[in-house]
Amino acid sequence: MKNQILKSILGIVMLSLLLTGCSSDNSTDNNDDTNDEIIGVWKPLQAVFIDSSGTMTTDNYSDCEQTGRTTISTNGNFAQTGYYPVTTCGLEFDNTGDWQIVNQNILRITLNGQVDNGNIGDYLIVELTATTLKIDADTDPNSIESEIYVFQKVN
Repeated sequence: MKNQILKSILGIVMLSLLLTGCSSDNSTDNNDDTNDEIIGVWKPLQAVFIDSSGTMTTDNYSDCEQTGRTTISTNGNFAQTGYYPVTTCGLEFDNTGDWQIVNQNILRITLNGQVDNGNIGDYLIVELTATTLKIDADTDPNSIESEIYVFQKVN
């Protein structure tokens, strides 16, 4: 019972972050500020999933998975490696492409020259600080569902 209450509280906190983290004041926000903050090398820490009923599930990445890196370069290039422990820690994917910030809060990733269906590869920037990047793969503002990926800057 305590665990379910804790999950509900965490779900409400995550929803609050989503709602407040996405507001913008067009007079002070611009893509250049976001571009500067997002540039760097990031390691994955966890994935947080919130379903349509508001139930939150957190997947903390293993040491192996945390060896993956996402590199966002000043020249618009994007590179990402991901590792997954099967029997040993092995490379699961190695992607390259381009990135851009759209409307101050959407990170658009074009992998190897393609963005499928015009929105796959778009991620809502939920939080961006000097050390933390949280992006949501569900960019529908009317949906309670979320697929949030949390990264920590390593450089």
